[in-house]
Amino acid sequence: MKKKMITIFMASMLAVTSLAGCTSSENEKSGESGAKKEGKSEEGDREITIWCWDTSDNGKKMNAGFTEATGIKVNMVAVESKDMTQKLQTTLASGGEMPDVAWLEATYRGKLLSLDIWEDITKDPYNFDTSQVLDYLIPLETSESGQYVGPECPSVAGMAYKRELAKEYLGTDDPQELEAMLSDWDSFIEKGKEVKEKSGGQVFMLSSIGAAGQMLMGQSTEPFVDGDKINLEASMKPIFEKLIEMKKAGIVDVLDFSSAEEGASYAGENDIFYPCANWSVEFTIKPNDKDGQGRWGFMLPPGGPFPWGGTVMGVPKAGKNKEAAAEYVKFMFGSEEGAILQRDCKGNFSPYKPVYEQTDFYSREDEYFAGQDVLQAIAQEVLPNIKGVREPSKYDQDINDAYNLALKTINASVDGSITADELITSMTDELLIKQPDLEK
Repeated sequence: MKKKMITIFMASMLAVTSLAGCTSSENEKSGESGAKKEGKSEEGDREITIWCWDTSDNGKKMNAGFTEATGIKVNMVAVESKDMTQKLQTTLASGGEMPDVAWLEATYRGKLLSLDIWEDITKDPYNFDTSQVLDYLIPLETSESGQYVGPECPSVAGMAYKRELAKEYLGTDDPQELEAMLSDWDSFIEKGKEVKEKSGGQVFMLSSIGAAGQMLMGQSTEPFVDGDKINLEASMKPIFEKLIEMKKAGIVDVLDFSSAEEGASYAGENDIFYPCANWSVEFTIKPNDKDGQGRWGFMLPPGGPFPWGGTVMGVPKAGKNKEAAAEYVKFMFGSEEGAILQRDCKGNFSPYKPVYEQTDFYSREDEYFAGQDVLQAIAQEVLPNIKGVREPSKYDQDINDAYNLALKTINASVDGSITADELITSMTDELLIKQPDLEK
């Protein structure tokens, strides 16, 4: 399969628009190489059921490539990410038929990983080789008890910017020059003050407090809960302090994160920078700025790149076809053939380390980014520079809800007079109500 067949890149395991490529002839080129014989059982074709939220044609094409290579059929059943935990638990309790593979989305992953329902696919008879998985992913895919549940397609982020605004207010639209100028958040805030003064308060460094928080949260690795003890003083307070500093400096717009108004701002002239995941280009920037060809740039943010999103593939203990399910996981996430299918059918990045040794495995110049090869930048600059991750926790969803309320409080504070200590107290009280087993 030739590199020129790379299409657009997008979120791991999100619904996608129609892409080209991934034909049966391509699968022949990508190394059927006897895998079909190995994957087929003596009694005929096997079939696995996957509970997922992307049952698009592109996912079907990708799975058809797997079936052609292995003889294992794939049945996709639509289950919303927010419903996955309850559906798995109720199905197991009622004696219903469990899936052979289930998707564990980042927001709900901590709770799902805490359930004692998964096979450790590194053990016999599955023997998945985690040494071939990108190192930073392993803690995100492992339960508190040390059980490795399954791999995922990396979902990582840098920062996108509007070239014209950057050049006008910061003096350059070159990504390397901007990275040197904005190497840390203190520099970012100081330059933001200059932009505010130069624009008469009409141009902001970021579109929302939530956008700033997304980057700061992703760059932090301190756990929110340590055992059964709330750890917000160490983990969340530095984030709040920096957000409040940005609010007081007046360098962040007042839009709500992920709102329609923030979406409309991508085509506007008031906000320069936005957090940008590998999926943001196709799902956020281009749809919201339809005439933005050549307008955008991509760079590493102050403090470095960070993980954003992701979906683990778990094999339930109660699944009927666990060995075939493990073959699917190993093929799709632990081989170059699987990486090619992921790339060309869905635009996904692979967790499989060896493909990143090929510097042009992910590569495509993008007209929206003035010909910048964002795909290659993510593969060669973002992924290798993820410094660390915050390990998943079964309390993550409740923490996320309390955090979002704190963001709204900061945003509503006209002069940034709210304090980090006040926000920590409020979050702690809310968590203790929802999770009385926790301690201050």
